[in-house]
Amino acid sequence: MDASTLSALIDASSAELAALHAQLGSPPAELEKAMASLKTCIHDAVHAQLRVVQADVERVAEQCAERERAISQLLAATGAERQSTPVADTPLLAQAAQLEEEQARLERTYTTQREQCALVLDQIQTLDSCMSSAGGALPVPGPAHGTYEDVTPMRLAQLEQHWEHVQQLYTTRKLQMETQFTEILQLWAELHLLPAVSFADDGALQAAPGAEGALDAALLRYTQQRPVLHDGTFRGEFVPTEALASSADAPAAPLLQPTDDVLAQCDAKRAALEAEKTQRETNIQTYYDELCELWMRFDVPEAEMDAFVLDHRGSTLEVVHAYKEELDKMRALKSQHMTLFIAKTREQIWEQWDALFMSEAERHALFPAYFLELPDTESETTFDYDAILAQHEQMCARLGEMLEQRAPLLALIGRYQEICNEARALEESAQDGSRLLGRNNRGDPGRLLREEKMRKRVKIQKPKVEQELLRVIPAWEAEHGMPFLMDGVRFVDYLQEQLDSVKENSKQPARVRAAEHTAHAAPTPGVQGAKRPASRPLSRVAGVPARPVSRAAGAGAAARPRAAAATPGAPGARARVVGTPHTQGRSAPAVRGTPRDTPRTPSRLLSSSLAHAPGGAW
Repeated sequence: MDASTLSALIDASSAELAALHAQLGSPPAELEKAMASLKTCIHDAVHAQLRVVQADVERVAEQCAERERAISQLLAATGAERQSTPVADTPLLAQAAQLEEEQARLERTYTTQREQCALVLDQIQTLDSCMSSAGGALPVPGPAHGTYEDVTPMRLAQLEQHWEHVQQLYTTRKLQMETQFTEILQLWAELHLLPAVSFADDGALQAAPGAEGALDAALLRYTQQRPVLHDGTFRGEFVPTEALASSADAPAAPLLQPTDDVLAQCDAKRAALEAEKTQRETNIQTYYDELCELWMRFDVPEAEMDAFVLDHRGSTLEVVHAYKEELDKMRALKSQHMTLFIAKTREQIWEQWDALFMSEAERHALFPAYFLELPDTESETTFDYDAILAQHEQMCARLGEMLEQRAPLLALIGRYQEICNEARALEESAQDGSRLLGRNNRGDPGRLLREEKMRKRVKIQKPKVEQELLRVIPAWEAEHGMPFLMDGVRFVDYLQEQLDSVKENSKQPARVRAAEHTAHAAPTPGVQGAKRPASRPLSRVAGVPARPVSRAAGAGAAARPRAAAATPGAPGARARVVGTPHTQGRSAPAVRGTPRDTPRTPSRLLSSSLAHAPGGAW
């Protein structure tokens, strides 16, 4: 209704009201009162209608504002971009419809992104629970926007990155757990130790009571392995199986997860098994070291040693018992032939004394037990052979240390001895006049030239070596607080006496000087009154104390106990005959091994060269 129509309606209504009052004959006051009432009714009706419309406008405007706030929160929560924005002069209902559509689109985006974040978060929590929450704290989410959580792409990327970290950590811990499982299975196989499980009548695997049994059963289920028993005995064999349940009707137990408790239990079990293996290998090595020494002392063929080591490989209790039984057997054999062991050790001691050029008095004073007469083993039962053998072995080791300590001096003295021998040979050759006439040197035309070169070398080297000896020997004596003796005589005094004698001889006539020089060119201070044992070979290098053959890395089967022990499943021990010792006319057996066991020190080479030197040791 437009304004003209409304005005015409009011005019018509006022005229009709006036006519009715006139017909009625009402006083003018009543007409005015009726006209005022009509005006009031029209005013109230118009304003009532305006208020209704105004309320609608306010309601729609509030809805638009509310939707605008929701859209802003959704945009912040999802990180999306706004697609449409209503124009300011657009009617409110159109704006409301446009905003409603934009809000619905953003809510769908929010729901999708929230589900993605929730899925990743659930995976993180599930996997982290399998590692005793080792994955660490979750990324801190952004601030909430009203009732909407932070599901922006940045938040989703943080969760996915943390998921990758947790997944990598889980893979690492799982690999660590599986590695421990593999090592435990290998140790079970090597040691022939049956896991703490049993088998039901239907063949199903059952855990033994206790935490250890539960872990062993779970480990076998995880690795799908089953121990094999031969006549009730476990020999380190496993066979694969598809499923190992505690019973046919019960549901399968959950597989192990790399939690802190599982990793700690596996590490403790592996450490215990490794300690058991180390203890067994240590026992085997200890038995072997003593066995090898006894074998070599009894001249057991190396083929028999190899056969025994190869027949008893691994770290099982059977191997340990086999080595122990063999050692007990050899110890019993040793007790029956103790005099032979003492005799061979005495041969080594005598050779070391010779290498050290000890006099008879020094030998008696240093080790009187050497000269002790041994009683007959058949007639004497109270004599302590073990104690006397231990004393001899200790002395042998002590003499070996003395040889190593004096090796540089002995090498220098050996060099001096060679020069003295060359000088004596030149003097003897100078007495042979036929070498100048060419009667005896037709087959050796360069003899005179060689002698001249040797004479020059002796003339140059001999004073140098003598001065070196006079310098280093007193220094050695000052360092060790003892004189350096050779056959009971202080070598520096002897050498100085020889030098003084040479000076005196240089003042005498040539004929007398030549005769005396021939007598003193190569001194021979042999041991006074000492007799070398008949069984001692003259060409033998000075002996050393017998050391554990386990140190010899290249001594054949006699030095391979640990390498052989690494192979599980050794065959059973076979019967063998231990070699019997030789009782007459045999020197001490040479120790087989690396240069570390029988070092070719200069002192040893010197002792050999001095043993072959013409005219005695000097």
